[in-house]
Amino acid sequence: MKRATDVICVFRIQLAGMRREVGPFLLAALVFPAAMYLFANAVSGVGINQEQNPLRFLAGSIVFSLSLTSISWLGYLLLENRFTGRLKLFATLPLAPSSYVFGVLVFALAQAAVGTTALLLVGRAIGVKMRPNFPLLGVVILLTILCLCGLAVVVAAWARSFTQGALLTDTLGAGLIFLAPIYYAPEMMPRALRLFAQLLPTTFAAHAVQTTLAGGHAIGGELFALGLMAVATLALGFRLMQWREN
Repeated sequence: MKRATDVICVFRIQLAGMRREVGPFLLAALVFPAAMYLFANAVSGVGINQEQNPLRFLAGSIVFSLSLTSISWLGYLLLENRFTGRLKLFATLPLAPSSYVFGVLVFALAQAAVGTTALLLVGRAIGVKMRPNFPLLGVVILLTILCLCGLAVVVAAWARSFTQGALLTDTLGAGLIFLAPIYYAPEMMPRALRLFAQLLPTTFAAHAVQTTLAGGHAIGGELFALGLMAVATLALGFRLMQWREN
């Protein structure tokens, strides 16, 4: 019971911080991804394929939102906790490291739910044809969030300064989108880069999201890859995290 209470307390502390900065959160979770959808729609020659392109772009924008909020935004909060001394306060409450970890992950999932729901509503409003498989979409979002949060934790734990960590999380949050073939077909990339890009978590996530938005379910390989990456990144991140720094 105490562990569950501690997790909720960490979640509420992070949520209170987001309420004070709701503007930047909405930019990362909704405005930038929606703008990328409109931009990709405008320059792609969407008339060639009236169904698949909008669905691909919506799936890409959802993953864009997840990447910005899970790596850039959440990574920034983790860096702030570490370099402003807030993490030391958590450690001396006393609060178990696992409670802090799960509180942060619950906060990340809440962010993802808000951003994904908003983008799905935007997609409906602008006429994107979709038949979402919601249970499977939820699993994809969960594994994607865990994987991307793991990357944020790795950067936040490894960074030697707040400035270095913020730069890395911003670069990684956007870079995993622009290096992955989510707004365009993989065949449009140079072969050497294509082989690398197809192994990125955002590539697996975008394909899985697009498939579930179309009502499909053949994403076993993507779920396995995302699950494996989530375990690896979270294990590494929390191994690197210094709960009580010198």
